[in-house]
Amino acid sequence: MASDITLSSSVRQNLLSLQSTAQLMSMTQNRLATGKKVNSALDNPASFFTSQSLNNRASDLSTLLDSINQAQQTLKAADTGITSLTKLVESAKSLAKQAQQSSAPAATYALNIAGTAIAADTNATATSTSTFTATIAAATASVQSSVAIDATDLATDWADGQTFSLTFGGVTATFESDTGTDGVGAGNIGFTDADELAAAIQSAFGDAVSVSDDGAGNITVAGNFTQSFTVGGSAAAQGTDTAAVDGDTLTINDGTNTATFRKVASGAVAADGTFSNLAELSAAVTASNLTGITAAASGSNLQISAAAGGQFTVGGTLGTDFGFAATAYEATNTTLGALAGQSLTIQVGDEDANTFTFTATTTRADLEEWVGDLELGTGVTASISGAGVLSVTSTSKEKITVNGSNAAVNTALGLTDEDGVHSPTATVPTFSDTRTTYQNQYNDLLKQIDTLASDASYNGINLLNGDELKVAFNEDGSSSLTIKGVSFDSTSLGLTALNGNEFQTNGQIDEVLTKIDAALSSLRTQASKFGSNLTTVQTRQDFTKNMVNNLQVGADALVLADTNEEGANLLALQTRQQLSTTALSLSAQADQAVLRLF
Repeated sequence: MASDITLSSSVRQNLLSLQSTAQLMSMTQNRLATGKKVNSALDNPASFFTSQSLNNRASDLSTLLDSINQAQQTLKAADTGITSLTKLVESAKSLAKQAQQSSAPAATYALNIAGTAIAADTNATATSTSTFTATIAAATASVQSSVAIDATDLATDWADGQTFSLTFGGVTATFESDTGTDGVGAGNIGFTDADELAAAIQSAFGDAVSVSDDGAGNITVAGNFTQSFTVGGSAAAQGTDTAAVDGDTLTINDGTNTATFRKVASGAVAADGTFSNLAELSAAVTASNLTGITAAASGSNLQISAAAGGQFTVGGTLGTDFGFAATAYEATNTTLGALAGQSLTIQVGDEDANTFTFTATTTRADLEEWVGDLELGTGVTASISGAGVLSVTSTSKEKITVNGSNAAVNTALGLTDEDGVHSPTATVPTFSDTRTTYQNQYNDLLKQIDTLASDASYNGINLLNGDELKVAFNEDGSSSLTIKGVSFDSTSLGLTALNGNEFQTNGQIDEVLTKIDAALSSLRTQASKFGSNLTTVQTRQDFTKNMVNNLQVGADALVLADTNEEGANLLALQTRQQLSTTALSLSAQADQAVLRLF
């Protein structure tokens, strides 16, 4: 029958110590074998999973390093392409300069710059604020002077040789009764009866007076404007006069001449510059010395207008009563007035620029006057047509600038060229073979530029053909750099093939050189941008490498074992095992010694 083995406490204790030591030795040997102190989540969950996460991110970033490196190569390919393109464009510039230095053939030039019709001016017009009828009714009317002559009894009152003098409007005439046979005095006008006297007075003063004769010898002489008569002479019946009275006046000045119009009583004898109604005023204005001024009805009010380009100022008592302003009325142009503060520039070549500055009161007539006064040099003329179209024509080889200070000016004048610089068209009767050769070589270089730009591709991406490159810098792509490509074929650089006589005149070669300089500037600017992008990518590449290293070091710090420490631990455990084995042996011997006693 089997029985349990009974161990003493000392033996049991030594056995347990040996078991513990064996377990520790096994763990230490495993750490030394794997190099890790944490091999599974059972060893240390926090360290194991943290290390795993860090290693995963390091792995993801390591994968990104490959794409970042490819992006660098793409940028380097683009930079290499730009460098080569720059050399080709510089070669094109050299060809253009060589062509310019060769003998130029004779050429003629022509240029015609034309806008569209400029908005027409609104003629100067003013309308009274009060009605014509009411204003005239309240005004004071002029009273014309008159003289009543009694010639009913010539035998008594007008004996032969008797004289009668009459002064009116600065004219004096002397009339002498000539009923005898001795004639009349020198300078006198003779008459024998009342009818002859009336006719003589009318003849002497003309339209200044109106003479009426009732047939019975009663003669009335009325002045046709407001001045008084002066009578004299030796005749017994010299007549009686009525003094003139000035009525309210309306004055109009057209900028050069001034005309005065007086109100007279309705039905009064009409005279120059007098009126009693609107029709008479209109006729008086038309008959005056004013230029282009008319007066007409505007509803029940008085309207005064000037012809195109004209102006007028209204004054006098009636001018105030009608409500006209004391300042001049001038033509207006709302389209040009809206350009106040802006300007128009016309410049020939490098000569001094001619500048017209718009104001709130600028009219087309003002602009026409300025353009008409321009002196632009030989072969260059500027004008504004009757339809209001601004044009500049030239037979000069110089470029001409016709441009407004902003888009609104160009729109108002119908100027469509973006920068306002116009080059003349050159006509060359006989081409230069040398320059033609240079032109052909120039065109060949443009083809090389096109092919080189299309060949600057790397891994399917051509930053010189408009492609776009996106470089991701982290795992989820939230940190990235998008590099926009450019089109750098000859056309996109502003260089087009020359099909005509572009190299035959120095002026046209200058235009080509200007385009080449612009192309070189674009290439250099883009090279700088790509260089900046490359620096950014390289910086992020170095950063990513360091980040991967940091992540790996951090992950290893959590799970890797210290082999020196673990080796020392193993040696200590081996010593401990030996001591425990010895102690167990001694304990067993002690128990055996007790048994021998029996």
